[in-house]
Amino acid sequence: MSDWVFRTDTEAVFDALGSGTHAASLREYFGAAGYAELVRLAAAGAGRRRAGPPVWILPGIMGSRLGCAPRRGTDAKVVWIDPRAIGAGALEDLVLPPARAALQPMGVLLFAYARLVLQLRAEGFEARLHAYDWRLGIDESGAELATAIRTAGRPVVLIGHSMGGLIARIAMGKVARRCVRKLIMLGTPNFGSYAPVQALRGTYPFVRKVALLDLEHSPEFLAERVFTTFPGLYQLLPARRRLCGADLYAPGSWPADGPQPDPALLASVAGVRAQLAPPDARMLQIIGVNRSTIVAVRRGKGGFEYEFAATGGDGSVPLRLARLPRIRTFFVDEAHAMLANNAVVIAAIADLLRRGRTERLAVRWRAPPGRTLRIDDVGLSANDGVKIDWARLDAAGRAATLARLAE
Repeated sequence: MSDWVFRTDTEAVFDALGSGTHAASLREYFGAAGYAELVRLAAAGAGRRRAGPPVWILPGIMGSRLGCAPRRGTDAKVVWIDPRAIGAGALEDLVLPPARAALQPMGVLLFAYARLVLQLRAEGFEARLHAYDWRLGIDESGAELATAIRTAGRPVVLIGHSMGGLIARIAMGKVARRCVRKLIMLGTPNFGSYAPVQALRGTYPFVRKVALLDLEHSPEFLAERVFTTFPGLYQLLPARRRLCGADLYAPGSWPADGPQPDPALLASVAGVRAQLAPPDARMLQIIGVNRSTIVAVRRGKGGFEYEFAATGGDGSVPLRLARLPRIRTFFVDEAHAMLANNAVVIAAIADLLRRGRTERLAVRWRAPPGRTLRIDDVGLSANDGVKIDWARLDAAGRAATLARLAE
């Protein structure tokens, strides 16, 4: 049964990988090969003396677990992501407001980040995960991170995957320069992404995969009633001057049918993004390339029409919206979700932390010519498959479902 891994805290999972406990649950969660690799890394880092500044890893959007802390006589309740809770319709609890007061970060989705943490610990670095409430604005999460940095008592290194890189940039604008030695961004949408448009419309692939576990609600319901209330999603939209196609900041430009954006949240984006710290020598970025990625959005007969470029980015963030000028940039042939789980990327990060340079990644990238594909909301909503009753799945079915979510 994998339920233990959804409800326990992050360090308890790392302890179990080192001790061999909860093996069946962890093997189901990480897959057999992934589990074996993590056990090896946990053993390699056990008792290893840590050196250098603390390394704080910030996950991407939807990468932190959200739930309610245990109270006297009750167990902790995890909403994002616990398949049993999702199956019972608990995703409605994510709505802002008033659910915000009830939910808090409760760790990180480890199938995307455990390898990075354990490999860095095995290399002798003091690595830890920094969970945050990804529903909130990057300004609020960035301010919380800045407070944590100030109270740390010594300079830190930040590694920010996707949205985590933006939160790190907000924090860097609020603390003294000496407090942050380095920021490594992995697939950060420095100028936004079109993936949030899909999330707000209910057509984002990950949202639709999660919705298959929800026996109560459709993806469209979740988008309209839940995801459209999250400031953090809006703040990942492409910067207005970088838009290609529809003016996403004009509510009237959105299709009349289906989920609609909150005009007030749209209007607040520019002011929040203005708080991002400008590029400086402490920052560097690793960008995924060679994946089919949305590079433009236009109105069509079937809702929004999305233009995919075959090699346009990492599958979620277009290259032109990821690349921040005037900082060191590296490129890797990898998908967005796997950037923090890629062995070459992790080895390169260790090089950068130890020596400030690496030869493992390309420093130039020219996208090869490739075809474009256009598909609309209607097309993206077709052929999802049938709902998945988690409670009725056997171990193999659960492992396969989790593997699809981790892609």
